[in-house]
Amino acid sequence: MTARERFTKTMAFEKTDRLPLIEWAAWWNETIDRWRNEGLPEHLKTEADIMEYFGLDIHKSFWIPTLGATFPWPKTHGAGSFTDLTPEGYKEFKQHILPKEAVQWFADDIKKWAVKQQQSDTIIWLMLDGYFWFPRKIMGIEPHLYAFYDQPEVMHMINEDLYNFHVRVLDEFLELCTPDFIAFAEDMSYNNGPMISRPVFDEFITPYYKRLMAKINSHNIPVIVDSDGDITELVPWFKNFGASGFLPLERQAGVDIKLLREQHPDLRIVGGFDKTVMHLGEAAMRQEFERLLPVMKQGGYIPSVDHQTPPGVSLEDYKLYVSLLKEYCAKI
Repeated sequence: MTARERFTKTMAFEKTDRLPLIEWAAWWNETIDRWRNEGLPEHLKTEADIMEYFGLDIHKSFWIPTLGATFPWPKTHGAGSFTDLTPEGYKEFKQHILPKEAVQWFADDIKKWAVKQQQSDTIIWLMLDGYFWFPRKIMGIEPHLYAFYDQPEVMHMINEDLYNFHVRVLDEFLELCTPDFIAFAEDMSYNNGPMISRPVFDEFITPYYKRLMAKINSHNIPVIVDSDGDITELVPWFKNFGASGFLPLERQAGVDIKLLREQHPDLRIVGGFDKTVMHLGEAAMRQEFERLLPVMKQGGYIPSVDHQTPPGVSLEDYKLYVSLLKEYCAKI
């Protein structure tokens, strides 16, 4: 069975010979730097090279950029570049975002990877900015949260333009490749749950996803939402308009995948392995896999680190993690 077949069948809750061996998020640069010093070969330059080195299934993500070449980057993390939060200010600022060439910048690479996908040895996924994520990215964290109340017209203008961008991106991407799933970057939760209320979500987020999901679902492509934090309360909000899964299911934020599966038996999930135990040795990692194993056996779940592997994890730690991942993914 090929990597792509395993992925497709697992996401469809069908039986496979083993679960996919996926590291859904690339490793931190600091983690790779540490591993280089500990013996990771220098000739391994790409994420795919490193996946192959560890014996993981190869996947390729294409995160389509929403910022143009003239985008004025903020000076600090979390600050905004779009500061004149008026309809007129947005009309002037929009020249810097949602570039028409976004897919074409990657067209050659997409076509190259599509060939590998058709040979069934590669999983391809398309990553898009979500309707919470993107306004925050251009406004900044604090102004964005106020804007739901103070600049509602501007919020709708931004997300309407983002919707039209998504439609164009999907049409152009699908001419080159049909992704095995589509993920939306949202990060809408923290350790106490959603950052906005359900009424705010339904006013500013739902209408755009609902229209876009109809288009995506017509191509029978699974949609998985990427949000850090405790997403338990968010899940039915997104399922309401057709999203079918979530990642990364951060354990330290309180996500309980067993409870999540009990509440939503049809939910596709990726992640869930507590990264904070990866440096604690085999017994701790085995205990974590035992926690996940009952859900692994139910299908619709691909175990993976619940975010990027931190630099506190040594190369030997990670090799042990991968060996245990392979062992437990065969226990289904």
